[in-house]
Amino acid sequence: MPFLAAITTTGEFMEKSLLLCLAHPDDEAGCAPLVARYIAEGARATLICATNGEVGTVDEKFLTNYSSIAELRLAELQCATQVAGYTDVVTFGYRDSGMMGAKENLESSCLWQAPLEEVTDRIIEVIHRVRPQVLITFNTYGMYGHPDHIKINQATHAAFERLQGEPDAPQKLYYINISISKFHMKLFLTAMKIMGKDPRKVGVNADIDLIAAMESLTPITTKIPTGYYRARGWQASDCYPSQFQTSRFQRITRRLFGRWTEAYSALSRIIPEHQIGETIEKDLFE
Repeated sequence: MPFLAAITTTGEFMEKSLLLCLAHPDDEAGCAPLVARYIAEGARATLICATNGEVGTVDEKFLTNYSSIAELRLAELQCATQVAGYTDVVTFGYRDSGMMGAKENLESSCLWQAPLEEVTDRIIEVIHRVRPQVLITFNTYGMYGHPDHIKINQATHAAFERLQGEPDAPQKLYYINISISKFHMKLFLTAMKIMGKDPRKVGVNADIDLIAAMESLTPITTKIPTGYYRARGWQASDCYPSQFQTSRFQRITRRLFGRWTEAYSALSRIIPEHQIGETIEKDLFE
């Protein structure tokens, strides 16, 4: 199949363009291999990062050269997006809302409190400028229930739907997924229970429900071969030392086993809906 909307109605050539609509610095790190692949193929890749990611615990040692957590997080974002090779990065500047139920949810400047129409309008402004055929965002649960992830999902959906019928309308909408099968996830959750850990109370603040996260996952419809670029994902994650501390053991194991565990980027195509009997997609633009 030819790539999507290669020629406009006026005969103008359109470059391949994808837009990732995400919430925080570091949300995009796992997508670095996917973005790097399409950049290498000549596509345009744009990131919307809706918040400054300033909520959460950051060790003081990482703030030595920064006046605030927000400044640090945005510097980390700049590093990671340069590694991936994004053509454009757009920050909306909303305050991080924190996890669901946190007091930060009530801050008037946070993304969770922003009017949905306002956030939708800002996404549409970016769409008109970069003209993506493909949008990528979180699932409706925000992967693990984060209110900012949920809000950016809602706004991305609204933008996609509002633009249908217009010349700049995106043609595909995807949710980020994980390459681990539900079977293996269930094994992992069972192992947690055997070790006495509650999979519904995970994380530093025990505010992540892994069972709800697993149940929220939509079927994988798309597997983009990105193994050649898997190191970009590692490098992008390494740009976030305030969030991810990679041990020497982890570095060794990912180099030993990465070719099998990180061979592709998994997504769920939501629009147009994946049909029963349809084969797994290998390219976002076909």
